[in-house]
Amino acid sequence: MLEWMNFLYVLTENEYEQRKNGPMKIPSTDEILLQLKDYSNDDLSRYTVLMKDAFQQVGPIFTKPQYVDFFWHCASTVPGWIAEVVLANADAESQGAKKLVDLWKSTTIDKEIEDSILFHAKDEARHSHLFVKLDSIAFPESNTDGELSKIKDGLTKINSHDLVKDGVSVSNYDLLDYLVQMNMGEIRTLVHMHFLGPVIFAMTPKESKDKVYTILQGLAKDEVIHIGYTSKLIEDWCNDSNYTVAKHLYHNRLMDFHKHTISQTADTIKKYGQNQYPALLEI
Repeated sequence: MLEWMNFLYVLTENEYEQRKNGPMKIPSTDEILLQLKDYSNDDLSRYTVLMKDAFQQVGPIFTKPQYVDFFWHCASTVPGWIAEVVLANADAESQGAKKLVDLWKSTTIDKEIEDSILFHAKDEARHSHLFVKLDSIAFPESNTDGELSKIKDGLTKINSHDLVKDGVSVSNYDLLDYLVQMNMGEIRTLVHMHFLGPVIFAMTPKESKDKVYTILQGLAKDEVIHIGYTSKLIEDWCNDSNYTVAKHLYHNRLMDFHKHTISQTADTIKKYGQNQYPALLEI
């Protein structure tokens, strides 16, 4: 396990109060790729090249120091903001679980791929509930039990009677497209966990820190596993004739993801940025 992965004890409460910039550096693509080796010995040589080239060429906003600085600014100056982010993650994981179940229903290419997608879907559904639990433990004053119960009732649930193939098979190319988008989405989530995790931990009441630590570490490790299996499936797709297609697709989708992240962040920057982060909207 790499040193940076054990991130939650890096920032003490005193340091949290004193720091004016982001508490952690953003993990590099090399560090993320090395982390995958803790979970698998798969050859990811083609994936490694296309992923690193795309990140270097696109420079997505969530890899920029200004992005971390802005999130740190919001976490340290906007009351209740970090708790809202935690609950927003619950909703995002729930929506992700639903989309993955829909993808599973249309995937008939390979049983191993189908099982991996369904496992991922169940993980996302479980994570959505974990984020609600995390909010209740780390920020006990932010929401009532009734409010949290209502949120949990609306999260995606995966029942066996819902797991029926829909008779429409996704094409190989469209499946690759889904895998590419999932892969970079999981990378972004891991990056978010890397710099928001220490803040959540620092703001947690002392008596609950052990529980929060366990939840955050489990979430981060699961993200690495999700990056790993999607990376392996992308690698398997990249034979000699498909590699150029996959390389272009990864680059183009990362550019789309970069622009989408800017769009998602724009309102928050305008609302809380105090005119200090205009460059983020121009990256």
